[in-house]
Amino acid sequence: MELSDLPARELARLDAICLEFESRLRESLHGGHGCQQVTDEIDILVENYGGDHTVLLRRELDAITQEVQREQEAKVRRSQSRQVRSHQSTVPLVAGDEPTHAALTHVLDRVPDSTKETIPLPTMGDRIGPYIITSVLGRGGMGIVYRATDTRLERSVAIKMLSVHGRQSQSLIERFQREAKAVAGLTHPHIVELFDIGVFDGMPYVVMEHLRGETLLQRIRTERIADDPISTEQVRNWGIQLADALVTAHGQGVIHRDIKPENVMVMDRPRSQRAGDRDKRSVSESDSSLKLFDFGLSRVGSSRFENETEQSSESSVDLAELLSDGDSSTRFGMILGTPGYMAPEQARGGVITPAADIFSLGCVLYEAMCFQPAFSGETATQRFAAVLEKQPSVDSLALRDDPALSDLILAMLAKEPASRPVAADVLATLQAGVSPTGTSGSTKSDSVVISRRRLIEMVGGAVAGGAIGATFLPPLHGDELRSIRSIAVLRFQPGGAHEGTDENRQLVDRQLDQADLLSGMLANELSRLKGITVPKYDSITAAEPQEFREVAKRLEVDALISGTFTTTPLAPEWGETDESEKLAVNVEIVSGTTGKLINGFVVSAAAGDNLIEQAGLAQKIAEEVGFELALRDERSNPADPDAFTCLIKGRTQSNPDTVKAMETALACFEHAVSVDDTYPDGQGGVALTAISLAARVNDQRASELIARSQKATERALALAPDNLDALLAQAMLDYQVLADFDRAAYILAALTRKELNQWQVYQQAAWLSMISSQHTQALDFMRRAVNLHPTSLFVKSEWARAEWFRNNTLRASDAAADLLALAKIAKEDDMVARGLLIDIYEQADDHAAAARLDAKLNWKPTQSAAAYYTARQQRIGELPYGPFGPTLNAAIVQLRHPQPDSDESHEQILSRLISAQLPMLPLVLCTHHATKPLRQLEQALETYSVLRFT
Repeated sequence: MELSDLPARELARLDAICLEFESRLRESLHGGHGCQQVTDEIDILVENYGGDHTVLLRRELDAITQEVQREQEAKVRRSQSRQVRSHQSTVPLVAGDEPTHAALTHVLDRVPDSTKETIPLPTMGDRIGPYIITSVLGRGGMGIVYRATDTRLERSVAIKMLSVHGRQSQSLIERFQREAKAVAGLTHPHIVELFDIGVFDGMPYVVMEHLRGETLLQRIRTERIADDPISTEQVRNWGIQLADALVTAHGQGVIHRDIKPENVMVMDRPRSQRAGDRDKRSVSESDSSLKLFDFGLSRVGSSRFENETEQSSESSVDLAELLSDGDSSTRFGMILGTPGYMAPEQARGGVITPAADIFSLGCVLYEAMCFQPAFSGETATQRFAAVLEKQPSVDSLALRDDPALSDLILAMLAKEPASRPVAADVLATLQAGVSPTGTSGSTKSDSVVISRRRLIEMVGGAVAGGAIGATFLPPLHGDELRSIRSIAVLRFQPGGAHEGTDENRQLVDRQLDQADLLSGMLANELSRLKGITVPKYDSITAAEPQEFREVAKRLEVDALISGTFTTTPLAPEWGETDESEKLAVNVEIVSGTTGKLINGFVVSAAAGDNLIEQAGLAQKIAEEVGFELALRDERSNPADPDAFTCLIKGRTQSNPDTVKAMETALACFEHAVSVDDTYPDGQGGVALTAISLAARVNDQRASELIARSQKATERALALAPDNLDALLAQAMLDYQVLADFDRAAYILAALTRKELNQWQVYQQAAWLSMISSQHTQALDFMRRAVNLHPTSLFVKSEWARAEWFRNNTLRASDAAADLLALAKIAKEDDMVARGLLIDIYEQADDHAAAARLDAKLNWKPTQSAAAYYTARQQRIGELPYGPFGPTLNAAIVQLRHPQPDSDESHEQILSRLISAQLPMLPLVLCTHHATKPLRQLEQALETYSVLRFT
């Protein structure tokens, strides 16, 4: 039996044990203790937790041990090899400073020959410039693809690294450089985006967007087709996307030269795995979006391709030598392309033109149509011969229901390059067979273009009594809309006027205006989208394409929602009074990649403060991007519309970065409850905000807030047992106040499985995982929290703190320093980042560095550590370590002070803290470095049982 054969619940149980074991093993190595102490516990783990699958568990634990030990040995070898280098390895790609071939090869040329073949690859946790490796996405004979985190922009990226050294390195680096230049110059929604290039330990790499989905090869496998058939409509849609990409590439002088199913990523909308549910879907599979990647064989020439009369060095390689090489498959793919997909002239080593890509695309579309390769064979030689000598089966194409598409594919597979259509003709032919609704047809309807200003004026005749009406602009890029997996709402502007991104409004310091209420409501409603990430709303604006791109990178989203709104009197013929007004909202969906408009439409509703009547905007946007809004429970509808408006005000203004913002939000939720005591969302807002705020205030106020949270939680769950905010508040009360870690874990596990767009769910799941010493899982949850609230310095500081609690001190301090710089640029309060850095420096006994972060600290480096902490006690209230509350922050100083003013013992300190019922005590006690003496006490073990297992 294999792990994959186990039921999901049992697999999850064993996986949790393995993750925890790996985390402890890595921490032991990090602390210099070696693996032996941890690996000695394998027998105990297997005996206690193996159950009916002891063999499987032991095998997995042994495999983890071997993998970690190999990584450690690789790091040692890498460290030794670095000693022979005298040059910084990373070469960034910046505008106006493109790396030359000499720059890319400089480091490699200085490495002694004896080390070129043995340089180990980087492993998980290693840093490559500003990128931290988190996992391996794929391996090949000559390279590796990593998943990594860009620490500057807090986004996930893919790093492709060439791992071959020695005599071939110069030509391979040159080819790698060509790939980077080719892709960097291409901007298209169906071509992978390149961000950066560099060299690490003599190995060149490129940094690209991280594509999430499945390859086209996986999609067209027999077992996938049996479960989810591919229609000719879908094949045509795929062809349109790839042909459009080739039009752009060929127009800029770039030939891909290795188009095949493995190099196309399919990013489908989430679909149910149950056949019954699939049958109920009204949206066709043509909604899937493709990305063309791996331009490793691309060639950059003149845009007209008139001067390519000489063979490339790749094409002149002796074919027989390659076919007889022991590693022929890898060398073949890197040098000539892929047998069975490359054009005949490419296989012969002839001149390569854009027609070669058309042939390869024809092979891909044929395989998608017929569920078998156009040119097959058991060996590379046989596939070569098939391309050169045989014709694809016409009978297989005839079995499908699109003769026009079949004829086009056969034309693309012509043996002579001149007989094949060019990319633009392929695109036009494919588009001619697609009707405006996305189904195959023989004609293409014309569109009437109306100016946006005139369109807004025309809206109005479709709205009555608060109903939503919509007038759509002609659809621009349907495939790009359907490829959206994350979208953020920007601040809508009144009257069509845009504001630049320089103004980032502070919502707490003023009353919310109509623009913020409308935008906040929209973000709140869109957070119910299934299968799409919607970050928390912040009042950010953009107007120009560059601004949209910058905002999208900052928020790490695929697209942005922006626009304008206008309030005008209703037409007299509607039979309304003169005071009646309508709200016309011009919605723009903008690409985060290009900063250009993807689609736009106008939606209208009754104007005024009744946000419920305007909430239908979200449904129209959801329909445009092709996703569904989760149904709202009827119990969640307030009796008074004003309660919903108060709820939106609270959620819009809620900001963990300041206590003032949280107090303001709580007041809004309290008002919603006062308007309608039976409104579960209002009660849930009170419950969650009260317990969150309790961790940031003095003890007396914290006690009042805890009681208020408990009351509101009970009320909300009685009204709606599945209320998100109330369930989250219950979990926080359970583990923070009642020390009921098991029930809290159960609730949070259920919430995280729903993939909610609520950053606090993942933040609290992260802290509970950290308390339970499940560090890897904790960091994954915290990264998710950051993705859902990317503008919050507080949430980012929580991620850095989690890294520090896991003993990743350097990474944590670097992140905190970056946050300080970011706060300075944004002119925001940097207290959370400064407090964390001070905490880190103090734990390392670097009091001078800590003192430099507090200009008002009355201490000099010539003074003693005791004098430092005496001065620090006077400043802890103004500059705390973290959001732990004043009592816990003061206790940390006391525990570090070598000569404390009080003679309290550790037992007395712990007893005082426990009796105060401080919300953050479980986290600080179980994870903070300064409280280690306290968590070893018997009272701590009795109060917090989780400590017995850490």
